Amino acid sequence: MPRKPKVVKYKGVYEKVKGSGIWWIRYTKDGKRITESIGSQSDAITMFQQRMTELRAGIKISVRTGRRGIKFKEIAEDALRYSKDNHIDSKNFKQRLDVATGEFGLRVADSITPQELGGWLSEMMDEQEWSPGTRNRYKAAVSKTYALGMANLKVHTNPARFVPQKKENPGRIRFVTEDEEARLRAVIEDKRPHCMYQLDIGLHTGMRRSEQFSVTWDQVDFKNRLIYLNRTKNGSDRYVHLNQTAIDSLTKLQAYCREKELKFNTLFYDRRHMPIKDPQAWFEVACEEAKVVGVTWHILRHTFASRLVMAGVDLKTVQELMGHKTIAMTARYSHLSPGHLKSAINKLDAAPKKPAKSVAKKPIERAA
Repeated sequence: MPRKPKVVKYKGVYEKVKGSGIWWIRYTKDGKRITESIGSQSDAITMFQQRMTELRAGIKISVRTGRRGIKFKEIAEDALRYSKDNHIDSKNFKQRLDVATGEFGLRVADSITPQELGGWLSEMMDEQEWSPGTRNRYKAAVSKTYALGMANLKVHTNPARFVPQKKENPGRIRFVTEDEEARLRAVIEDKRPHCMYQLDIGLHTGMRRSEQFSVTWDQVDFKNRLIYLNRTKNGSDRYVHLNQTAIDSLTKLQAYCREKELKFNTLFYDRRHMPIKDPQAWFEVACEEAKVVGVTWHILRHTFASRLVMAGVDLKTVQELMGHKTIAMTARYSHLSPGHLKSAINKLDAAPKKPAKSVAKKPIERAA
């Protein structure tokens, strides 16, 4: 029977609730005993050593002790402000964090354990019928909140780090077929031709909806055939490469904006010539009219990636064009390249080997 790993005891570092995974530190300052909730044992040891160094150097130590620590709602508010300033997808982040704040808002942030957080996520999966992917997005929102709280020195640990991810089912990749695109174009051209530019850029750049509908003309570089995105979903900058179809569409769109004397710097407008931020309303109607089922605007991004892979473009290049942080996200499209896989396996079909030439044996000369 395997032995349990031995917990190394360290002076001034202790686990208040056995098995909780939350470690505390204890030291004396000006004759008063100070306790702080830290998190993992290794973090607690590091913090204890830091506190001892500060005490010896006479550095002022400012900590909140006992039950009057920073509450979860405070670090959540900080995270929402950060998201609003740095992420385009702040709407979804806020929605997820509001749900978590409803559960943990009044709790001292450092008192929330990984077990509690994991249990709450499991309960929400059952009650709200969350998919594993949805559950992981909520966990990520809480984890980001704690990470920012640690950076701001308001909390000492991130309990979400110790909550395992749920395995997600990649599912079937839905993309727009050539026939569906033809039907969509016919409907758009007939009833809402000003929306054709939106469709072209969506299909030929693969930008996220939030990216496409926040782009301004000063971000478009016609000379180098690029669009510079300085606020992407994951917070990093990237360049979107433009093919000839996208360039032609943007050129016509720019001429249209000048002709109508549109005063805003954004690219896309509605019927009233007001900037449009979400194409969902008109796109749903167009899909219904074209009898295209199961297609949302995000499917255009899947279509962009799928068509690249089916054209034989390698996954690393597709990853860069899509702005994916990891190749694993792009690998979802790998099964769409059967021709490429067949080409690879066919390389094992070597030309039939010619039989080795037989060497004629010389007759054995017998002695007379």
